[in-house]
Amino acid sequence: MNGIDLSFAQAAVVMPKVYTKLRIIQVGAGGTGSFAALAIARLIYELKESGREVDLLIVDPDRVESGNIPRSNFCAAEIGSFKAQTLSKRIALAWGLECQYANESFDAEIHLKHSASDYRSLTVIVGCVDNYHARREMHRAVEQFQGYQSNEAPNIWWVDGGNGRYSGQVLIGSTTKRLKPVNHFVGSSICRTLPAPSLIHPELLIDQETKTRQHTNPASCPERIRLGGQSLNVNQRVAIEIAEMLTSMFLARNLKRFATYFDLETGTSRSLYCTSDQIEAAVQKRK
Repeated sequence: MNGIDLSFAQAAVVMPKVYTKLRIIQVGAGGTGSFAALAIARLIYELKESGREVDLLIVDPDRVESGNIPRSNFCAAEIGSFKAQTLSKRIALAWGLECQYANESFDAEIHLKHSASDYRSLTVIVGCVDNYHARREMHRAVEQFQGYQSNEAPNIWWVDGGNGRYSGQVLIGSTTKRLKPVNHFVGSSICRTLPAPSLIHPELLIDQETKTRQHTNPASCPERIRLGGQSLNVNQRVAIEIAEMLTSMFLARNLKRFATYFDLETGTSRSLYCTSDQIEAAVQKRK
């Protein structure tokens, strides 16, 4: 009996604040984002069918290039088009959903201005990027643009997806403050807040590419795939994990984890659950 892990059974359910409108801002529309956008759109369709008001904004400054195929969810006919705009059009045609887009880099002041002024709305920033600049801006958004919070229920949540050669992780959080683990909970069954992805993995905000370039000649993602340096499917797996986390939180309302890690080479995955012990261990480990 001593070897049984009861973390999931003991975990609290993530319960966001009561809201009248849900706004999802996806930052990045490349390898992971191009798959995530369509999966998130399916979730939004289901939420709208149940009577909830949901908006989607996709933010990315880049255009589709030939090297993005087939690693990303684009086709040859879309080469030269803006990634965010292309995905927005696809979503509108496939599901009749109004999807906004911004062919520019994410800027908290610009892209959160409507959310910050409406205390009844709830915003989820979904990070699908591979650079620390964008993650720093998402961290700043959570830190500076929460606005008025009733009952300590956050107005902004941040879901971050990232990957390496064969592995990846998806994290969810809502505060950049280091709280006592017990302060994340209401009683033993409801989790109101979670540490931001940047508290669990501070290296997300650090320039890792410069270190890599000092020792190796960097290759693009498509080149890494062809050379066997990156799995062809790792980005899509990250996207599915993002969509499943959001689905559990807003549709099924049974999310009990704040981090999921997977490895395609070994075929394994593990999660960290919403308990005081696991939150404390995750944050303390990264101090």
